Amino acid sequence: MTNPFAKTNPTIKRRTNPEGAYANLDTKDLINEVRTNPHHPDVNRILDEILFRSDKRQKDLENSKQSLESSQNELATLNKHLEHKIDEEIKIRENSHKMYEQQAKMAAMGEMMDAAAHQWKQPLNALSLMSDMLQSDFKDGDVDQAYIDEVTEDIQTQISHMVTTLSEFRNFFRPNKEAKSFGIKRSLQSVLLLVNDEFIKNNINVHIESDNELLIHGIENEFKHLVLNIINNSKDAFNERELKDRNIYINFYKEDNHVNLEIEDDAGGIPESVINDIFKPDITTKADGEGTGIGLYMSMQIAQKLHGTLSVHNTDRGAQFLLEILLHGY
Repeated sequence: MTNPFAKTNPTIKRRTNPEGAYANLDTKDLINEVRTNPHHPDVNRILDEILFRSDKRQKDLENSKQSLESSQNELATLNKHLEHKIDEEIKIRENSHKMYEQQAKMAAMGEMMDAAAHQWKQPLNALSLMSDMLQSDFKDGDVDQAYIDEVTEDIQTQISHMVTTLSEFRNFFRPNKEAKSFGIKRSLQSVLLLVNDEFIKNNINVHIESDNELLIHGIENEFKHLVLNIINNSKDAFNERELKDRNIYINFYKEDNHVNLEIEDDAGGIPESVINDIFKPDITTKADGEGTGIGLYMSMQIAQKLHGTLSVHNTDRGAQFLLEILLHGY
């Protein structure tokens, strides 16, 4: 028979869904209740509630840990994928920029070769004419030392003009990437020398309205390229609209910690439908097949390399481009 006086170890069963008077009490209060009153008649139910909550908290922590690890793994995978996409996008943009830059160089080279032909055409014609005159005057007996000296001086003048022009073209295409200080006015005069005969042929007058020289810091050839792009656009606008009065006004001045360069023409302005996108690649106001839209895009890139900004707006006369350059040292 079973001994009715034998002591047994009571087993506390943990409920899966505890209910009762202690289910809604704070765990801290339940623990204090057991400590202060270990002989409480409901001690088993209180302990059961405490253990149930402990198990639930442990499970919640484990689930949270697993969820966190899963989220971290997903985030790591996403970051890796995002880094890969960013690298691909950077490469695409770099390749696109290189393509635009190459197209701009080829376009500029074509324009410069055309300008060089115009620059040399006049002195070559003059030299040819002098040669014919010298031969004719020699037959007529009109050649003496004074005549020879005069012809020689004229020939040297024409040759000097050709050599100067050739030197400017060589400097323009020289791949000089060293930034240094240079004068805006002298650089503008150098650009105008390159296009002088072409602009004379097209009846275009360029007015440099600033008297004093100003120095800026950057790559001078790139600055020349920027100016050349803008004034060539004005030339094309004059020709497309068959305008009689053809003037380009250039002004530069210092304002606070900036140097501003304004280039304005009287060609009637840029259509409002494209003026806000004019610096984007492949945007052009020219007829199909007559423009690539690369010139002003590259001009904007050059402006940024000069630590400046390039903008445009229409005036009463035409379009005015504004290059704002932050002075070196600010």
